[in-house]
Amino acid sequence: MRHLIPSKLGRLLTIREFVLLWSGSTVSLFGDGIYFVTIAWEVYRLSDLPTALGIVSAAFALPQVVLLVFGGVISDRMDRRLLMLWMNAVSGLMIGSLGVLVLLDRIQLWEIIVLVAVYGVSQAFFLPASRAIVPSLVDPDLLPQAMAVEQFVQPLTGSLLGPAVGGLLIAAGGTGLAFLIDAATFLVAAGTLSAMASAVAADAVGDRAEPRPGRFAILHEAGLAVRFIRGLPWMWAGLAAAAIANLALTGPLMVLIPFLIKYRLHSGPEALGLVSAVGGLGAILAAVYVSWRGLPRQDISWMFICWAAAPAAMIPMSLVNSAWELMPLTFIAMGGLAFGNMVWFARLGARVPGHMLGRVASFDMMLSFSLTPVSMAVTGPLAGLIGVRHLLLWSGALACALTLVFLLVPGLRVTGRQGMEIGA
Repeated sequence: MRHLIPSKLGRLLTIREFVLLWSGSTVSLFGDGIYFVTIAWEVYRLSDLPTALGIVSAAFALPQVVLLVFGGVISDRMDRRLLMLWMNAVSGLMIGSLGVLVLLDRIQLWEIIVLVAVYGVSQAFFLPASRAIVPSLVDPDLLPQAMAVEQFVQPLTGSLLGPAVGGLLIAAGGTGLAFLIDAATFLVAAGTLSAMASAVAADAVGDRAEPRPGRFAILHEAGLAVRFIRGLPWMWAGLAAAAIANLALTGPLMVLIPFLIKYRLHSGPEALGLVSAVGGLGAILAAVYVSWRGLPRQDISWMFICWAAAPAAMIPMSLVNSAWELMPLTFIAMGGLAFGNMVWFARLGARVPGHMLGRVASFDMMLSFSLTPVSMAVTGPLAGLIGVRHLLLWSGALACALTLVFLLVPGLRVTGRQGMEIGA
């Protein structure tokens, strides 16, 4: 298997459309890493309350929860490349507007909420298309390598380099400059998408496996995806576990860690960037391991165990006294998430028909993130009620326990893992 990896990766990198997609995604993910550090720092500049960042984060997540299924149906109907290009343009416009308003010193919290909400709408259409487009660009035997490359690049740029550079940009030129650089990355990604061949990316309109009955087509197509998901215990259990865990995990990590670093540990944006970057390093090493060694034989068990490691790391986060102590914990949290996600995406790529992949991907993202806006919204008030450290402790313990409980679902591990090995 090891001897096959270099040759397959080499074949993958000779596919023009994949290289263009990968290049644009790499730049865009780098911008995402800048964004998540920058938006937290700007919101806390305007308001020193965790509730404010929770509301902004919920404004970004809520449109995705509401519109992801519709976005998935649309991505299965039209040219996915073109849909991604349009949504990149909208995202760049929203983030660029944030940068301009900050530089003009005219930004207000309600303007951030509105612009971030529109950004969230664009992501509801972009994400299902981006998840479903790769199988139309590469041969089936190269899909594992394509996913391995994606899982390597995402933490490298979005969690390691992007946040680290974002912290330095904020320290050097302020959040306005950082927002504008993030906006420019969307334009680069749109440029690479425009250079791709439409016919290659537009497989959604051909070879469909089911009819579309009249005006109820969208509901019918979404229902077919629901029935498909319900027939696989590992899939619906994974989606349910992710939804529940995100309720206890996402808000505390995204809202409380920046608050803890700035107000309790008295550190600057560079520390926030480094903490995020070390978490990205954990995800990178997990992706490298999986791409080289393959997935474990008991892949479903390891998926849930690794997903549980992330909230488990939040328990000692409640006890730290310096930003440096947060770094190994974010390393464990992000490494565990990345390893579990590699198993998840490998199974989706191998088990879901191409004509349904956009819809299943949209349900994956919608159900996984369905409770994220709630988590964002309630984190601030709960932190004010019981304290930041206590909320980290109890959220981590609850999410870890609930994730592991799903290992008891009947029939969860009866399916084999044919075609699951990376490089097989």
